[in-house]
Amino acid sequence: MQNKIFIPPSASTKKNTHQVFRCLMICFVLFLFSCSTTKYIPEGQYLLDKISMKTDSTEISKINLEDFIRQKPNSPKIGLKIYNLVDNDATWFKKIIRKLGEPPVIYNQSLVSRSVNELSIEMKNRGFLNSRVHAVVDTAGKKISVDYHLHEGIPYRIRNYTIALPEALLMNPTERPGNRPNRLSGSLNRRNTGGNALLRSPIIKPGTIFDMDVLEQEMTRISNLLRNRGYYALTAGQLRYLADTTLRSNQTDLTMILNDTTIAEIYRMGKVKVFSGYDPLDGENYRIADSIRHGDVEIYYDKLRFLRPAVIADKVLIRPGSVFRDRSREATQSLFQSMACVGKADIIYKEGNYPDSTLLDCEIYLTPGDIHSIQTGLSGTNKAGDMGVAFDMLYGHQNLLNGAELFNIGFRAAYEFVGGKSGDNSLNSNYYELRITPSFTFPKIHLPFIGAYFKDRYNGNTQYSLGFDIQKRPEFTREFFNFNWQFRWSDRRNVARHTFSLLDVNYVAMPWKSEDFQQYLEKIDPLTKYSYENVFTAGINYNFIYTNARSGRMRQRLYTVRFNFESSGNLLNGIASLMGAEKSETGYMLFGNPFAQYLKSDVDFSETIQLNTLAGLAFHAALGLAYPYGNSNILPFEKRYYAGGPNSVRGWHTRYLGPGSFNEGVPGDPTTHVGDINLVANVEYRYKVLEWFEPAFFVDCGNIWTIRDYPNQRQGLFRWDSFYKELAVGTGIGLRFDLGFFIFRIDAGTRVYDPACTDGKPWVFLNNQFGNNSAAYLAIGYPF
Repeated sequence: MQNKIFIPPSASTKKNTHQVFRCLMICFVLFLFSCSTTKYIPEGQYLLDKISMKTDSTEISKINLEDFIRQKPNSPKIGLKIYNLVDNDATWFKKIIRKLGEPPVIYNQSLVSRSVNELSIEMKNRGFLNSRVHAVVDTAGKKISVDYHLHEGIPYRIRNYTIALPEALLMNPTERPGNRPNRLSGSLNRRNTGGNALLRSPIIKPGTIFDMDVLEQEMTRISNLLRNRGYYALTAGQLRYLADTTLRSNQTDLTMILNDTTIAEIYRMGKVKVFSGYDPLDGENYRIADSIRHGDVEIYYDKLRFLRPAVIADKVLIRPGSVFRDRSREATQSLFQSMACVGKADIIYKEGNYPDSTLLDCEIYLTPGDIHSIQTGLSGTNKAGDMGVAFDMLYGHQNLLNGAELFNIGFRAAYEFVGGKSGDNSLNSNYYELRITPSFTFPKIHLPFIGAYFKDRYNGNTQYSLGFDIQKRPEFTREFFNFNWQFRWSDRRNVARHTFSLLDVNYVAMPWKSEDFQQYLEKIDPLTKYSYENVFTAGINYNFIYTNARSGRMRQRLYTVRFNFESSGNLLNGIASLMGAEKSETGYMLFGNPFAQYLKSDVDFSETIQLNTLAGLAFHAALGLAYPYGNSNILPFEKRYYAGGPNSVRGWHTRYLGPGSFNEGVPGDPTTHVGDINLVANVEYRYKVLEWFEPAFFVDCGNIWTIRDYPNQRQGLFRWDSFYKELAVGTGIGLRFDLGFFIFRIDAGTRVYDPACTDGKPWVFLNNQFGNNSAAYLAIGYPF
C-alpha cells in the first residue's frame, strides 16, 4: 500500500502569504472608505444621509412605522461607495461596478411631506387620534438628515362593544324556527352570547385600543362566519361601525351594524356544473362535446377529457340543495389547485336562473396545466463537508391515468472528493453516487376512514415510491433499496404540513469492501463493525412542520417548528418472536440478514426576528434522540447523528466533533464520530449591506453523545452530571450572496470551547493553534 504524504507549507511561506493578503485587504478598505459619498451629487441637490424616528409611543413598534417613510438613505454607505468608484457607466466594466453598488438617494421634499402625512394617518388608524407628526430637516454641506418626530398622545380605547345585527342573522340556519321568515329583523347585544360563535369570541374587547386593523379583523371574522351560514350577498363591506367618541377620558363606545338588512338572506345551491378542459384565453371557442352526470355534479367536456368524472366529482364539495358556504368554495378550489395537472380552477356563482331569487348555480371551470415536466440541474455538493458535483434529472407525468396521478422518476449522479479510510488511514480522493427513484402519487388519502370532514379542511395525497442508490467509496460499496408508502396532508394555508409513512422499508447492502477496510473492521469492536453490515429497517415515520411564514401575513417574527418520529423493527421482531424464530448473536434474522429495531425522534425550532429593515436575528435549536433496543444494540450507521459542519457547530469540520469529550480516532472518521443524542443551538446576526450582499456573525453551541458506553467511543456517553461541560462552542463570520434564484454563502468558524482538548485548557479561542481550530464552508441557502 502506498501512503499519501501531505507536506505543509513552510512557516515563512505561510507568514509571507498572510502578510500579502493582509496588506491587500488594508489597501482595499482604505481606498473604499476614502471615497466621498457626495462625489457625484449634482449642484443644488443633496444626498439624503440619514433619517431617524423619535416617538414617545410605547404601543406601536418603530419597525412597523418605518414602512410609511417613503424615502430612505443609502444604508449602509458601502453600496454608495462602490457605486462612486467609477464616474459613469459608459463601459461594460463600469456598468458592472455600478450594478454591484447602489446609486445615491437624492433628497426629495415632496416624499418627506408624503411620509409625514402617511405617518399621521397611520397613527390615527392605530387609535392615536390626538397624535402629531412633523419632520425636522438638517443640512450639512451637500448632505441632509431628516428626523421624524411622532407625539402619540393618549390613545382612544373601546369602553363597550355591541354587535347590533338582526337576531335571526345570529342563528345557524338549522336553528331557525320553521315559522320564522327568511327576512331578518331584530337585534342582539354581544353580552347575550349563549353558544353563538359570532358573539362568543370577539376580537374587540373592552379596553382594546381603537385600532382600525383590529376593527377590520373583527369585520372579516363576522363576515366569514355569516358567509359560511348561507349569506351569499353579505360581505365585510356590508358591515360598518358606529363609534361614539364624544365620551371623555379618550374612550369610545363601538357598535357593529349591517348597512342593508334586505340583502341578508340565506342562499342555497341549485345546479353544480363543471366545465373540464376550459381555456380562459380561448373561452369563445370552447365547445361542449360530451356531458356526464356523476352524482349531483354535471360535468361537461370538450374534445379533451383530461380528468375522469369520478375524480372531478370527488373534489367538488359544493352540493345542490345545500346552504351556501364560502368554506366549501375555498376547499373545492384548493383541492383542484393542488392537482398538478390543473393549471387553474375558477368557481363562479350565478343568480337569476330561478323564480326563487335565493337559489345559486355554481359553475367550475378547470384549465389543464402542463402534463409533462422535465427538470435538470448541475450543482455543487457539500455532503458531509466534502465538495463535489452532482447532476440531477427528474421526469414527471402529471396525469398518467387521467385521475391527476403524478408519476415521477428521478436520476442522480454525483462525484465528490472525500477523505476515506483505507489501511493506515491514508486519504483517498474519489466517491461517486448513482440513484434512481420512481414514485407514484395519488391526489387522495388511500385510507377507508377518511371522509368529507377531512377533505373539507385538508389537501392530502398518497405516494408509493421505490428507490435504488449505489454509493461507491474507495473503501467499500454500499447499496440502498427503499420502498415507502406515505401519506401527506396540509391545511388550506399550508401552514401545518404532515407526512406519515405507514410502511417504510429499507435494505442496506455492502456487496464489496476493500481488503484494507476489511482488515480495519476486524480490529474495531463488534458493535461498530455492525454499522457496516447488511441490515434491514422496516417501520413507520411521522413528520410535522409548522410555520407562520406561509400564513399570508407580513410578520416581524418568522418561525418554523419541525418534529419527526420514526420506529423500526417492532413488527418484524414481534412476528419473529411469535413464530419462535432462532436468534443469532446479532438478533433475529430476515432473509439471512439482521434487521434494526429502534426509536428515533427529533425536534427542531428556528426563528428569525427582524430588528429593522436591514438587520435581523436568527435563532435555531435542535434536539434529537435515538434508542436502539430489542434486535439492535447499536443504531444503523445512516441513522446516527454527527456534529460539526456547515449546518451544525461551524468551528469544527464535519464529523470532527464528539461524541462528548471523545478525542481518539481519526478526525472525520465516520465509524467513531457519531452518536445517538444530538443537541445544538445557534444564533446568527444578519445585516443586509446591499440588496444582494448580507454579512453575518454567529455563535454555535452543541455536541453529540452515545446512549451506551461503546468501547471505541470512550468519553462519548451522555451523563446528566457532565454533559453541559461537553457542549462545544464556536463562533465566526459569514457572507451571504443573494443571487435571486438561490442564496450562496461562505462561513468561517473557529473554536471557542473545545471539550475534547487534551491539555486541560478547553478555552482555545485565538490560541496558537488558530488555523487548526478553524473551518470554512461553501454552502447553498441559510444554515437554518
